[in-house]
Amino acid sequence: MVFMKKSSLIITIILIFCVLLLSIVWSHFHNSLDALDLPDTSTAETYDRHYVLIPDAENSVLWQAIYESADQEAAENNAYLELLSQDAGSSYTNADYLRILIASKVDGIILKPDGTDEVRELINEAVEAGIPVVTVLEDDSDSDRISYVGLNSYQLADTYTELSLSALDGTDGEIMILLDAESVNPIQSLAAAQLTRTIEQGKADGQDVTVSLYYLESSSDFDYEEGIRELFVNRSPLPDVLICMDEVLTECAYQALIDYNEVGSAAIIGFYYSDQILDAIEKGIIPATLVVDTAEVGTYCIDALNEYHTLGHTSSYYSVNLSLITQDNIADYLEDSMEEEE
Repeated sequence: MVFMKKSSLIITIILIFCVLLLSIVWSHFHNSLDALDLPDTSTAETYDRHYVLIPDAENSVLWQAIYESADQEAAENNAYLELLSQDAGSSYTNADYLRILIASKVDGIILKPDGTDEVRELINEAVEAGIPVVTVLEDDSDSDRISYVGLNSYQLADTYTELSLSALDGTDGEIMILLDAESVNPIQSLAAAQLTRTIEQGKADGQDVTVSLYYLESSSDFDYEEGIRELFVNRSPLPDVLICMDEVLTECAYQALIDYNEVGSAAIIGFYYSDQILDAIEKGIIPATLVVDTAEVGTYCIDALNEYHTLGHTSSYYSVNLSLITQDNIADYLEDSMEEEE
C-alpha cells in the first residue's frame, strides 16, 4: 500500500510537471508570434487567379510603375499579381523562372522576352500547360504567347530618328545606338536595323550620317557604367548623338558626360525617366527622353490575361501610347515627381 501511494504521488508530480512545462512552452510560443507581428490570417483575402510579373529590372522606375498599374488592375478583378523578386547576385535566368512558374501552375505570366530559343520554348510549354503568357515592351511573335503589350516599333523608330536628326540640325555626324550585349537577340537586332534604315531614309539630301552600334555588358549597373566609361575614354571625338534604349543606359550616359566634362559634346536621346534624367532635361543636357505609358502597359497586361481566361482568346497586340519629355513640358513632370514624394 505504501508503495502504491508513493507511485501515485510520483505520477501526480510528473503530470503536474508536464502540465507546467506545456504551459510554459505554449506561453513562449504565443509571445514569439506576438513579437513577429504577423498579419491576422483570419482576414486574409482570397483571389480567383494568381499572376506573376517577371521584371526586366525589378528596381527600375519603369518596371515599378508597370507593376503598380498592373497590380491595381489585378486587384480590381480579384486576381493577385506577384512581382518576382530578383535578388542581387542571383544566377537564375528568365528560363529558370519560367520553369519554376510552370511547375507552380500559376494562372498567368507577364515578361519581357530575350529572344532566345530556350525562353521561346518555355513560353510555348507554359501556354500548352494552360498558363497564358503576355510579352511586354518587346515581343516574340514566333512563340505561342497570347498577346504582346508594348510600343509600335515603327513609331518608336520614327521618334528616335526625328529626335536624332533634329539634334544634328542638318549637319553631318555620327549617331550611336547603345545596346545591351547580354540580351543581343533577334528582337533587339531587328529594332536596331529598323532604326538604322529609318535614319538613312530621314536624313537630308547630301547629309552624311553614320549609324553605329555599341554593345555594353549588363550583369550589373556597374558593368553599364564601365562600358560607357570605356566609350568616353577610347573615342575622340564622341559620337554626336547617343541613343539610349533603356532607363539605366540613359542615366549612365548622362553621368559620364558630367564626369568627363563632355557636356555639349554629345546629345543623349533617352528612354523613360528618373529624377536624374528629369534633372538633366531641365538643365538642357538631355534634349529629350521617350516615355511609355506605364499605366496602359500594366492595365493591358492584366486585361489580356483576364480576357483569355474568360473567353479563351484575346487581342494578339495591345499598342500603348508614346510621349516625349523635353524642356517644353519638363515642368509638368517635375511637379508630378514632387507630389509623389510628398
